[in-house]
Amino acid sequence: MPSLLRQRELLRLEYEYEKAAYRREVEASGIERRVRRGDAWFPIAVGRHYYNSLDRLVVEISRQEEEDAEHNFEYGRSVCFFGMDGSGMLHFSHFAAVVSYAEEHRMVVSLPDEAALSELERIERPGVALHFDETTYRLMFDALDHVLSAKDNRLAALRDLVHGSGKPTWGAGSLLPPRLPWLNAAQESAVADVLRARDVLVVHGPPGTGKTTTLVEAVCEVLRREPQVLVCAQSNTAVDWITGQLADRGVAVLRMGNPTRVTDKMLANTYERRFEAHPDYPAL
Repeated sequence: MPSLLRQRELLRLEYEYEKAAYRREVEASGIERRVRRGDAWFPIAVGRHYYNSLDRLVVEISRQEEEDAEHNFEYGRSVCFFGMDGSGMLHFSHFAAVVSYAEEHRMVVSLPDEAALSELERIERPGVALHFDETTYRLMFDALDHVLSAKDNRLAALRDLVHGSGKPTWGAGSLLPPRLPWLNAAQESAVADVLRARDVLVVHGPPGTGKTTTLVEAVCEVLRREPQVLVCAQSNTAVDWITGQLADRGVAVLRMGNPTRVTDKMLANTYERRFEAHPDYPAL
C-alpha cells in the first residue's frame, strides 16, 4: 500500500504547515485585535473544574472584560490558553482544549488531562483563544490509519480493489434500469453500471457533462431496489444541491451536518428541524 502511506505522509506535511502558519498569523495579528474579532478572551478567570457526565475533565472559564461583545467560541471548537508576561509577550500552553459549552461571557472547556489543568492554573494573566482546528485532520488521519490496518474484512477488500490488484465484481444484467430517455447514452449506461456494481464504481467526466444528474437518477433507481442510500460529497454546497434535486423528485431526504452550514432552503430536511417538528418535542 505505498500510495496510502505516501498520502498519509503528505497529509502530515500539510498539517504541520497549516498549524505553523496559523500560529504565525495569531502572533502577528496581536491579542487585542483577536479579542475585538471575538476570537479570544483576555483576561479570563479560571473557575471550578470537575468531571462531567461523560467522564471528561472540564473547567469553567469567564471573561473579565468586553462582556457585551460577541464572540466566536462555540461547542466543539478547539482552543488554546496563553499568558502575558510583564513585557507583553505571549506564552502559549502546550495543550489544546475543546469547548463543551459557551454563552455570552462564560464557557466550559474540556481538557485533555490533569497535567493540562495544572499548567493552566500556573499561567499568569491567562487568556484563551481559538486554536488551529485539528478536527478535520484528525478525522483524515484516523480514516487513513483505519484503512491501512484493515485485515480480512470488507474494508480490506475494498482497499485492495482501489489501491491493489483486486478485481471488482458485477451483478446480473437483470438489474438494468428501465429506459431513461431524458438521459444521454453515456449517462444511462452509468446508471446501469451503478446498479450492477457490487464493490466500487467510478463515474468520471469533465465539468458540465451531467455527473450530478446521473447520480440523482442512480440514487432514485437504487431506491426502487433498496430501502436507503447514503450520499456523501466533498462540500456542504454539493450536499445541499443533491439534497434539493432529490427532494424535488419526491425522495424523503435526511440532510446530515452542522445546521449552521446548511442553506435555508435545506433546513427542513435536517435532523434538527425534523426533531423540532416531532409532536413529542415540546414534552422532551
